[in-house]
Amino acid sequence: MRRGLARNMREGGRSQVTVVETRAGRILLVLSPLTKEKTTIVEIDNTSGKLLEQPKDGIQKTHSTHAEALEYLSGMSDSIKTSESGCTVLGYVVLAGWVLVLICRSTRVSMQLPGGHEVHTVTDTRWFRMPLSGFDRTRVSKEEMKNLNTVTEYAIEGVHFYCETLDISCPFPGREGSDFCSEFVWNEWLGLPFWNAGMHELCPRLFQGFAESMDLEDSSGTPFSYAHFCRRSRHHPGTRYLARGINSNAGCGNEIECELLLWRRDSGEADVPYASYVWRRGSVPIWWGVDIKNTVGEAEIWVKQDDSYEHTARYFRRLRRQYTEKMNAPTAAAEDNKFSVTCVNLLRCAPGRSELKLSEGFQKGVRSANKMIPNMDLRVLNFDWHANTKALGEKGTIKGLWMSINNMLKEVGYNSGRLRLEGKGGSPSTFEVTQETFQKGVLRYNCADSLDRTNVASFFGVVPVLLQQCQVLNLNVIDPVSGGPGSDLPDGWEARTDQVTGKTFYIDHVNRKTTWESPARAAKSSNKHEEDWWVLEGEVDDVRDVVSTKLLSSLMEQFKVEGDLNAMLYTGSRAMHSAILQQILPPDQHVKSKTGIDSALLSVKRRYLNLVHDGHRQQQIEMFLGISILRYFPTLNILNPYEYVTTRRDSEAM
Repeated sequence: MRRGLARNMREGGRSQVTVVETRAGRILLVLSPLTKEKTTIVEIDNTSGKLLEQPKDGIQKTHSTHAEALEYLSGMSDSIKTSESGCTVLGYVVLAGWVLVLICRSTRVSMQLPGGHEVHTVTDTRWFRMPLSGFDRTRVSKEEMKNLNTVTEYAIEGVHFYCETLDISCPFPGREGSDFCSEFVWNEWLGLPFWNAGMHELCPRLFQGFAESMDLEDSSGTPFSYAHFCRRSRHHPGTRYLARGINSNAGCGNEIECELLLWRRDSGEADVPYASYVWRRGSVPIWWGVDIKNTVGEAEIWVKQDDSYEHTARYFRRLRRQYTEKMNAPTAAAEDNKFSVTCVNLLRCAPGRSELKLSEGFQKGVRSANKMIPNMDLRVLNFDWHANTKALGEKGTIKGLWMSINNMLKEVGYNSGRLRLEGKGGSPSTFEVTQETFQKGVLRYNCADSLDRTNVASFFGVVPVLLQQCQVLNLNVIDPVSGGPGSDLPDGWEARTDQVTGKTFYIDHVNRKTTWESPARAAKSSNKHEEDWWVLEGEVDDVRDVVSTKLLSSLMEQFKVEGDLNAMLYTGSRAMHSAILQQILPPDQHVKSKTGIDSALLSVKRRYLNLVHDGHRQQQIEMFLGISILRYFPTLNILNPYEYVTTRRDSEAM
């Protein structure tokens, strides 16, 4: 498999875009993408709003540099009136008689992938507005103009990201060429004019969620990196009280695909070994909702009584389509191609709890879906997080989770292989992928809304996989034995300090030998920590005491940020119950966390904000994605430059 779009890279290593309005009202885009040596000028027709690949009136389309193209336009008789520059264009749309071009003005490189491919998190954007020529604005109502302003206020900064040189719409190493997974692309409606014209490199695909990487070294000094993705689905987009459960598009509220990618960075290596693991999290995939009588106490959950679970089956069928091709070896026997999904259900299951009704409906839906989908192993693992925490404490709950998912994690496994980089130097490189092991299924974590409990459980669910990935890549993340140089030595051994070098050496008085290697460390490295999946058999203290604190703390901090980000996007407030994540760290690194009263107050505040603001936020999301767009912009019936009025539905969702 060959991956990456890194060919004919632009000198300087960055993209540029300038949107130009000429004195005659023409709309021109000067585009200098990273993956093209030349600068391209395209035009948006100022009367129809259609994208013109070839500008009118003989304007020269290609130029050697961005500056040369701007100088060319400035020298025309119809010169530049206004302009706006940035990193890239994220799409455009024509609404209420206005052309709105979305420009990304600045980014932060939040992730470095193998081969030098950079993921950019958007930090500043602007909508560049230009009026359509000859459009009758008397047809536009005040409400439609209000909606026009609303769509431009949609929050993009800090929670959206893109990559220009590698497909990141699906798990690493992505898809070939210009193919992509539509479910996670949030600017599809805005970008389709470019993509339908074959200009994929001029407008990168935009994702909502979290993307961060970290560079580390193991205890032997071997450099390695890991990348952590969270891609939010747009099949059932929206806010907590308006987009929960499943919808007619077989999409789930707050649905997220997560991925952890690990690779070695040894200098001089021709091949780069890597390992990746994918899991899902989301709202319960059946028809359900809540009745809210006040902002305190539990909301009353209802489950659709006559639900045939057809959409639930479609949801799991789509998961199988998305992952089977990537996760199963092409030469595997038919009996090995059975795809498994284990739903780790964290809902309250005690009698009298409102969530019990939802939990029972969920299990009924999974049983029904199993009958509708051949050759698929679909299971629900009930793990009442709150009840376990109350009965076992935090450490006992973590151990209980590891015991519960033990067999599933071993059965599902992970992806691993080698990358042969084709480029040289610092530029992004294409690479050949040789995959050696294949993930055979996926674990999906859920509470009611895929928020606080889900984030915590998925963190502790991924820790065993991370350490197994380190093992397969021959990374030693077990910290050296603590204590003085003579501590924990076997009988007959003595530790001394060399007077010249200051290094510690060890004397074996029994065999009359000396060595620089600590026998205690050698014994430590040969114990259970070298066994496969050893974490699943142990306690959280076992992990905390021996595994690199820097590795665990960096992953924990990422999950805290990820949890807050996903909670903010779905509920408008930060995540709760995150203090338990600190159990993976030494006690002296714990920080004071929210009390139970603080969490209860945050829960009340969250519910109040959802009741008051969810409607407006839902409208913003739908407008940005082009969902039910005629309801918000009825003048599209008069002038619609597109062959569509809504975002397409991914065939995998049907």
